[in-house]
Amino acid sequence: MNEKAYNREKSVNQFLLIIITIMDLFLFFGYFGDYSKGNIGLGFLMAVELTVLTSMIADYAVFLHRKDSGIFKHVSVIGYMVVYAIALLGAQNDLVFAIVFPLTVIYILYFDYKLILRITVVYSLITAADLVYTAAVLKHMHSGVALNSTSLLVQGASVIVYLIVLCGTTKISNRNNDVRIASLSEEKEHSARLLQDVLKVAQAVKKNSSQAEEYIRILGRDVDSTAQALSGISDGNSNNAESIEKQTVMTEHIQGMIQRAKEMSDEMLALAQQSQEAVDGGQRSMDDLQKQSDNMQKANEQVAASVISLIENAGSVDEITEQIFAISSQTNLLALNASIESARAGEAGRGFAVVAEEIRQLADETRKLTEHIQNIVQELRQNADKAKNTVDNVMEASQREHELIRSADEQFSGIGGRMGELNRNVSEIYQKIEEILESNNAIVDSINEISAVSQQVSANTQQAVELGEDTSRQAQQVQQRMDELLQTVGAIDKYI
Repeated sequence: MNEKAYNREKSVNQFLLIIITIMDLFLFFGYFGDYSKGNIGLGFLMAVELTVLTSMIADYAVFLHRKDSGIFKHVSVIGYMVVYAIALLGAQNDLVFAIVFPLTVIYILYFDYKLILRITVVYSLITAADLVYTAAVLKHMHSGVALNSTSLLVQGASVIVYLIVLCGTTKISNRNNDVRIASLSEEKEHSARLLQDVLKVAQAVKKNSSQAEEYIRILGRDVDSTAQALSGISDGNSNNAESIEKQTVMTEHIQGMIQRAKEMSDEMLALAQQSQEAVDGGQRSMDDLQKQSDNMQKANEQVAASVISLIENAGSVDEITEQIFAISSQTNLLALNASIESARAGEAGRGFAVVAEEIRQLADETRKLTEHIQNIVQELRQNADKAKNTVDNVMEASQREHELIRSADEQFSGIGGRMGELNRNVSEIYQKIEEILESNNAIVDSINEISAVSQQVSANTQQAVELGEDTSRQAQQVQQRMDELLQTVGAIDKYI
């Protein structure tokens, strides 16, 4: 017996015992009152009291032994039938038959039609026997009044009709309960099948939700890694932009110095031509030799100063090209790091790998141009050294000019040759400076292009970082929703 059935049997037995106890107590003390008034005899009193006490003891013994006992209803109904029969047949009151009503109706709660049918038959027989005993033996009513057929008919009809109604009600009630139970069983089976389907769906949802949560967690980690890689690329590109800006400033400075060197070379070329003309004039006119010698001395001093300045500027250009070379190497290294970070970012960094390769190629081209400038500057310094030596020789010749006036023709011929060499050197320096200026302009163009590409890369990288952060936030929100879904599905586990 399950717990619900146990509680139902126990509650019905307990309620029936309470009603029986109340009825027996009324009978027990009621008949004592009748005996004290002299309405009944001692023998009848003892019979009723012993029967009531015996019935109560039996009822309590069975109930206390087992409160949900199925025997209790049979023991209680038998005991009460005996009490009813004795009280009815020996009563001094015409309404004693009414005690059958309150007690027998309780047995409907057992939903036992056979028990109700036996109660109906037994109580009907007891009532019929009392009617026959009253009419045939006593020939008067229990109260002592004259025999009243109407009262007997009412008594018999009331009890028997009540018992028939009790029996029919129990049968109809049981039949309705059976139909209701069958309907409930069918609904229970349907609910069980529905619950089973729901549990299967919930298990599938839970399984798929767990997998989806794992995928979303992996996606979140990948998005975070991509965002970190893109941030690294953005930082590297920012450093690259700063280096490019420094390189732009230095190339502009180089361009200014080259422009100044070009102007000085123009002056040197003009001075060399003037010196050549002075030598030619000295050969043509010995009278103007002293005057031209003085002019040549001054011109040579200016040439020497220009050559020295040119050498110093060439040294400065060499130092700046070394810095450009270092910056180009750093740019190449940053481009390599950007390529590595882009490769690490996977598909999201493929576009940045192309840009990093372009930056690396531009850095290599800058490096090559810088090396070319270094070579030109080296040649420029060598030619400047030669020019300086030549100017020194010219100045020595000018100093000895007063002493060697007699051999002016020979010395002027040597000076003319040296001035021709100086003119060639100055022309060569002029050409080299032109080449340096063109190379520097190419470097400036390359740096401007690198700067534009770097700005585009920075903008695209920043946009990608923002997109990655937005994707990461969305992945976190989806993961929270999946956690809530898993918690909801987990609440169904207790039904599985």
